[in-house]
Amino acid sequence: DDFSVTASCRAEDSPGCIGCVSRSTFSLAEICKFSQSLGSLFLCVRTKTLSVVEGYFRFRIIRRANAMNLTERDYCILSKVVTYYVLSRQQIQHLCFPSDKTGRVTRRRLQVLVSSGLLNRHRAEVIYPNSSPAGSVYYPSPKGIELLAEHTGDECLLLTPTQPPIAHHVAHWFAVSDTHIKLAAAIASQERVILEGFINEWDIVNKDAKEPENRFRLYTLLTDSPKLVCAPDAAFMLTVPVKSDDSTVTFSKVFYLEEDRSTSGANQVAASKCKGYAALAENNFHVKHFPATNVQAFTVLCIAPNARRREALRKAFKGKVGSELWRFASADELAAETFLHEPLWYPVTGEAMPLVKPEAVQ
Repeated sequence: DDFSVTASCRAEDSPGCIGCVSRSTFSLAEICKFSQSLGSLFLCVRTKTLSVVEGYFRFRIIRRANAMNLTERDYCILSKVVTYYVLSRQQIQHLCFPSDKTGRVTRRRLQVLVSSGLLNRHRAEVIYPNSSPAGSVYYPSPKGIELLAEHTGDECLLLTPTQPPIAHHVAHWFAVSDTHIKLAAAIASQERVILEGFINEWDIVNKDAKEPENRFRLYTLLTDSPKLVCAPDAAFMLTVPVKSDDSTVTFSKVFYLEEDRSTSGANQVAASKCKGYAALAENNFHVKHFPATNVQAFTVLCIAPNARRREALRKAFKGKVGSELWRFASADELAAETFLHEPLWYPVTGEAMPLVKPEAVQ
C-alpha cells in the first residue's frame, strides 16, 4: 500500500512515541503490525473521516495503551467514568472492583490511568460526603475517551464532556452519579422495566456550538426575553410493558432529575425551577430529548438529602405552576431494591407512590 504517515517527534517525548528521530515515515503495513485494532482507525484516515494528524495522535494513544498492558477492568474504569461523568474512588471501587475490600487494587489501577493521561483527576480541596479526607474526583480525559472509542468501536464516545467539574459543585455531581448508579442497579435486578438512555447535564450534542442551547443535549432555551431556560441535572426514559386482559401495551415515559443539596432555600428552589419545567411540558419539548416516548406527560424527580428537606420542598412547591409534574424522595431512603417499586416518591400533596407500579409489570 502506498499510504504513509510522516510525523514529527521531539526528544522529550515519552518512551511511547513512535520513534526518537527528528522525522520518521511509516508505511501503513508497518503501523498495522502494532495492533489489529488499528484497522478501523486507519480506515477512517484513508476515507477522510479523520485527518492524517488526528489519526497519528490516536495511533500514539493506542500504542501507549498496548505498551501499558491495560486490563479489561481498566477499560471498565474508563467506561464507567464516561457513563457517569464524575465519580469518586469509592464509587469506582463499587462499580469495577467490588471484591477490593481495602481499595489498594483500585487506587493502583487509577494511578496507572491518571499517570498515562487516560483519566483526569481533581484533588479535592474540601472533604466531600462519602469520601476520605484526601478524596479525589475522577472525570474523563480526551485521551481516555479516544482510546475507549477505538476499543469499543463507538465513535459517539468522542462527544463525552471532558471539562473539569466546578469545585463547589462536586458534591452535587457525586449525588447525581450515586442516583444514576442506584437506578442502573435497580434496572439490572429485574427484566421488565427497561432504561432507554440516560443523559447527563453536560452531555454534548454539537461540540462546535458555543451557545449552550445548541451545544448541550438537555439545556433548553424557552424564551429570550425574559430569558427562561430549563437545564435538568439529568434525564432518562423508562419503557414498561403493561398487561391488560388480552394484550400488552408498552409505555415509554421521560423522567428528569433534580438533585437537591440544600444549598439554597426551598422557596428559592421552587421559584427558580417550576416555570422552566412548566414551559417544557407545555411545548412538549421532552420529545426532543427522547423522540421514542409515547407518554405525553413527563415527571420531574427531585431527590433531597433527607426526609426533612423533602417535606420542606413539597411545601414550597405547593401551588406553583407545573407543580403536578414533580415527585420528591429522600436520598437516604433510595436503594437499588426500592428505587422502582417501593412507594417512596411523594407528589406535592398526597401519599407516596412507586415510580413504577409493581402490578403493572407482573
